[in-house]
Amino acid sequence: MDAGAEQTVHKIVKNSIFYLLALLIALGLKYHYSRAPSGGLVWILGPTAGVVEYMSGIRFEKEDGSGFVSRRHQIIIAPACAGVNFLIIAFSMAVFSGLHRFRAFGPKTFWLVISATGAYFVTIAVNAVRIVTSIYMYTADIHTQWLTPGQLHRIEGIFIYFFALCLFYWALENTLRLCTPGPAQPRKKWIQQDSDSIGKFHSVVIPLFWYLLVSLGIPLLNSAYHKNGSRFVEHCLITLAVCMVVFLSVFLIQSCCRRLWRRLQFKSTVNDRF
Repeated sequence: MDAGAEQTVHKIVKNSIFYLLALLIALGLKYHYSRAPSGGLVWILGPTAGVVEYMSGIRFEKEDGSGFVSRRHQIIIAPACAGVNFLIIAFSMAVFSGLHRFRAFGPKTFWLVISATGAYFVTIAVNAVRIVTSIYMYTADIHTQWLTPGQLHRIEGIFIYFFALCLFYWALENTLRLCTPGPAQPRKKWIQQDSDSIGKFHSVVIPLFWYLLVSLGIPLLNSAYHKNGSRFVEHCLITLAVCMVVFLSVFLIQSCCRRLWRRLQFKSTVNDRF
């Protein structure tokens, strides 16, 4: 085996250790979430309830066996509202998107920690926004005969989660660009690189892959459709439809931003010449 092949094998093995560790963390979170009572999820329910309380002005109290409750408004932030699945998606996406860009053991370990920390705080913020939005949507009573409150709640959750995941990936890409810079390039080439990166197709495809993998792929592997086939099919159709709406919206926004960057670059070039 030549030196190049040995280096490639060593790189794969070194990365595999971190990927395996990330996979064990994700599976451990999933296992813990599926079996933990409300008291075992205080580490995420408590901060989420605190942010919801700050945003809405509604006071919540911890209640054993239920979660965080507002008796006055008849609202419960229960384990089902913890957002652990989104945490798993965000963490996995962060790790697998950036780990291979680092060479040394130290930066890889640091990125693993940053991925977990970032995913945790993003989950709390996004989940709090989702819960507050749900509260006001129920208060507004905007559901129809064909769109039940449960369906509307599901659509709102999928929309906010997936849109936030796209924003999180965008933030990850910009962070990785700063942490793992390429060779020095002239300023105009950096402008062109940034303008092209805004419209990259994978910036929406990768969040879509991770979201569907965890929200639909894992339930399929667990044969969740055997319990209530019609409800699972409905969930799949709603998830795919909402994700496609967000997908197209984000892609259009990126295309508009790319055109704006190109116009700014053209004006800058014209001004430099004259």
